[in-house]
Amino acid sequence: MTHKLLIRLVDAEYAITRLNIGTPLPEWLAGAGFWAVSSSREEMTLVCRAARIPSNIQSSGGWRCFRIEQHFTFDVPGVLASVLNPLSDAGVGIFANSTFSTDYVFIIGSDLDKAVAALKAHGHEIMT
Repeated sequence: MTHKLLIRLVDAEYAITRLNIGTPLPEWLAGAGFWAVSSSREEMTLVCRAARIPSNIQSSGGWRCFRIEQHFTFDVPGVLASVLNPLSDAGVGIFANSTFSTDYVFIIGSDLDKAVAALKAHGHEIMT
């Protein structure tokens, strides 16, 4: 199923950080904008606005964020794929994260123009 989506380009730079399992959540993590914590047996991953991360913390910065503005129930197939497939076809790497209500797709900032063009060519509307 192909979805034509309204996608917002979030006006902030994001960073992705890897911490060791068991590390307490840092005080700088929570704040304005999207932020998330994922934990597995191997690692803990943090995503937040790059400006909040102290300079002594190793992270991958320069990420831009697309937010799907529509809300779909969990049983609707293909929503995230309708964003990821055009990006993949355009050679844009992604880091995806979902919340209860929607999905967030992060791309390296240097791929922003290529990503926007690919999403528009697929029929999505991009809000800036």
